[in-house]
Amino acid sequence: MPYSKDILELKRHLLRAAESSNSYFDLSKLIVDVRKINDSEIPYSGLGARSPNDYFPSIKIIGSTLKTKENEDYRNYNNIDTSFTLGGRYSTNIITSDVPFFVSGMSYGSLKLPAKIALHLALNRLAKEGIRVIMNTGEGGALPWELYGSDDSWSDVSKKRRENVLSYADRLLKEHHLESIDRESIFCRAYPLITQYASGRFWKDPSYLLNADGIEIKIGQGAKIGHGGLLPGPKVTDLVAENRGIPSYKAAHSPSRHLDILGPEDLVAKILELREITDWRTPIIVKVGCSRVYDDIEIILKSYADAASIDGFVGGTGAAPWELRDIIGINTIPSFKPAREAIANYYYENKRDEFRLIGHGSVWDSERIAKCIALGANGVGIGTGFLLSMGCTLVQDCYTNVCPAGLTGSYEKLDIQTSVNGIVNYVKGTLLELKNIADSLERESIHDLRIEDLVATDELTSLICGLPLENGRTFKDHVKEMVKTVIDKRVGLKEHQVDEYWRTTKKIE
Repeated sequence: MPYSKDILELKRHLLRAAESSNSYFDLSKLIVDVRKINDSEIPYSGLGARSPNDYFPSIKIIGSTLKTKENEDYRNYNNIDTSFTLGGRYSTNIITSDVPFFVSGMSYGSLKLPAKIALHLALNRLAKEGIRVIMNTGEGGALPWELYGSDDSWSDVSKKRRENVLSYADRLLKEHHLESIDRESIFCRAYPLITQYASGRFWKDPSYLLNADGIEIKIGQGAKIGHGGLLPGPKVTDLVAENRGIPSYKAAHSPSRHLDILGPEDLVAKILELREITDWRTPIIVKVGCSRVYDDIEIILKSYADAASIDGFVGGTGAAPWELRDIIGINTIPSFKPAREAIANYYYENKRDEFRLIGHGSVWDSERIAKCIALGANGVGIGTGFLLSMGCTLVQDCYTNVCPAGLTGSYEKLDIQTSVNGIVNYVKGTLLELKNIADSLERESIHDLRIEDLVATDELTSLICGLPLENGRTFKDHVKEMVKTVIDKRVGLKEHQVDEYWRTTKKIE
């Protein structure tokens, strides 16, 4: 929101005071404090946290060189497998996507209707061209053409309910001056849909669960772990409120946790409840913000879920408390190591099944997708990348009704057809790059990438990710060498004596 003259004047005073005292100050945090002083309210921000190190640039992918036993039968694969499947662990249905990434949950309300329609039309167009991409509705409820996009979806719907759904769809299009869109063309869904079962329960139609291809129980998200969701009052229009079943123009707060999921046993009970409702057909995902990753993955593995989603604190959102966003949680890349360990330990005693790990947070291009897969993810969710393909300018005012690109506000600025073309090109380009990466590593499938294909460029990334350094040595080797040198100089021990010292003290395993 624009700053008042009082805020700007106070900001200038604080800046002069900070500069005159020769003290360090963070301008962004200074602005936040000024806003708090002005109205005593917690400042919010859109998109993700500002992390000093997201670790992605400190990881490099290494390719093949001379012929080895591993690649002696290699041929130039023209058809790299980039598919992604979800389900089959406890669900009878399996969702199949042609790409290992999907549209993360972005709700109607957080995104304006033209942006949601652009995503809908683009994914339909891609599906008709043979590229199926999964879309997550976000927690704000699904739009009519998402739930009722097939003939089968209308089979058990009463005439009155059908009329209400079509009437609501007409009012949605009219409010956004989109009456020219053909109803038959928009009431078509050719892509898989995942609906989000979040703490706010912003849906009132049973079809929200029954017509979905998958269900995601959102325990938390990276940008605001343990906080719950927020849609500011000015964005809760009459039609957004009607879709969510809440009062108009009042802030829509999601509780910080599910009131009926207070521990592992409750999660099991909730998943079994959803299994019964969907007759064990629908794949179920549990999404958590990255914090206590090992414990969370261990619980999810034992809870009859088909998959776990982990969201790093750099993950985006429409609205998050500014300072909470930047200090709570851990980053995306460091979360994969404890996740891998939890999965490995579980399957050490259990037969391997179709459990899937999905990564979120600061992932928007083919390089980052490939690195996540090599670190143990089966697929990734992308939010900001799709917004960028529609013209997002990253001003981080997503919680307001003012958006230069017309995505989260100022919807009149968004050209739907241009956005559709941008999304289609973004998916096709990213898919081609992923195939090139896999082919360069002599892999027939993108899922054949593994941790051995990565190296770290610095010691911190090596330690956090369990990766060797560029020179082939591990961070433990580096530390051990330094410690040996110090001990040798101080104590005068011989090399074999130093090794014995470390074994007995168990300083390095």
